[in-house]
Amino acid sequence: MEENSMVPNFLLLSSAMLPDVLPHRSRISALLFTFSIAAATVATVGFAQEADARAFFQQGNAAMRRGDAAEAIQDFQQFVKATPGSAIGYFNLALALEQGNQLQDALAALHKASALDPSLRGVPLFTGIVFYKMNRLAEADAALTRAVQLEPKNAMAWMWLGVVELDQNRADAAATSLDKAAALDPSNLDILYHRGRAHLLVSKESYAAMYARDPDSWRVHEVLGQSDAEAYRTEDAIGEFQLAVRAAPLQPGLHEELGDALWTSGKLQDADDAYAAEIKIDPFDAVALYKLGSLRVTRDQAAQGVPLLEKALSQDPTLVDAHYYLGRGMAAQGQNDAAIQQFRLAIEGKGDEELQMMSWYQLATLYRQMHQGKEAGEALAAFRRMKDARDQRQQTKFQEQAQRRDKLPQQEKIPSDPEASPN
Repeated sequence: MEENSMVPNFLLLSSAMLPDVLPHRSRISALLFTFSIAAATVATVGFAQEADARAFFQQGNAAMRRGDAAEAIQDFQQFVKATPGSAIGYFNLALALEQGNQLQDALAALHKASALDPSLRGVPLFTGIVFYKMNRLAEADAALTRAVQLEPKNAMAWMWLGVVELDQNRADAAATSLDKAAALDPSNLDILYHRGRAHLLVSKESYAAMYARDPDSWRVHEVLGQSDAEAYRTEDAIGEFQLAVRAAPLQPGLHEELGDALWTSGKLQDADDAYAAEIKIDPFDAVALYKLGSLRVTRDQAAQGVPLLEKALSQDPTLVDAHYYLGRGMAAQGQNDAAIQQFRLAIEGKGDEELQMMSWYQLATLYRQMHQGKEAGEALAAFRRMKDARDQRQQTKFQEQAQRRDKLPQQEKIPSDPEASPN
């Protein structure tokens, strides 16, 4: 049996292979450790008849598991001394040297492994990683480009190529490489992090080019307003959107974005005016109709808000959250049966979780007013179940910041006291 004949079955570069007992180290070292153990297993099979060499390999294997790079280096050095023609022996020695931060020696061992067996998988990838750690980016790029050519379905090779391209200030190329890595391993957090960073840099470069070309463009003010809004600099966002509107008063979408910022800032009449201006530009903009209708319902202007919400739903029935505000508007006008139907549609539509909760809460109130105690109790119990589940669930900041266009700037407040009457 050739010493590397089983390599393809073992060298599966994935963090999922890391043992649960692996000591806390950098993910680079952890990945190298995984590769080392795989290669060590292969080599042990090939040298089963050479007891001394096998002992050195087993000792090196154990040292790598303990994170003892110094001992692993000594063991693999003894192994290659006993078997100087072993490409895998030099490869494992290189991985131990990398863990010991002896990067120049690791590179020499990788070159030796490649010279002994040019087809040995993993050598270009880890050569690129060592070059990267040595800040030799051009050589790292060349090695990793070779790695992805040899193994185009290796997600880690694409990721490391993208990381190097990021450090070379080649954001476009990095985004392409990291998109390929994410397609191959969509749940890898490292890949997702670097991919997000690459696309963020691409966006920044695009915005910088826009500003350099025409700093007074309405597009520039819109982008700056969006950036301010995402950073919760609401007043700054309002100023930028106002400049954008002034430069392009008939551009669809600008008045709506201004309205969102004004609503967030509590300037409700100004927000109303902005949404109304948006609808004048595009009378069929269902989301703008929904926002203006909802705003008016929350401002106790049900008579003006309900027709807008009905029109929004006729334009786009997928705006399921509109049913909640339509229900509130109908309830305010004394149309209790119609309001109940709308609240149930909001619940069945599986829209915003808070509005589903508040729909149950509003239903409990309406049923109580209509002296339907059983239905009121069931609705209140459903509200409490949803509220308890939400309170116990940890929400990430990424989830909190993920805003759909049709999500209102200010949502309904969930009451702490389920027995309190809703506004």
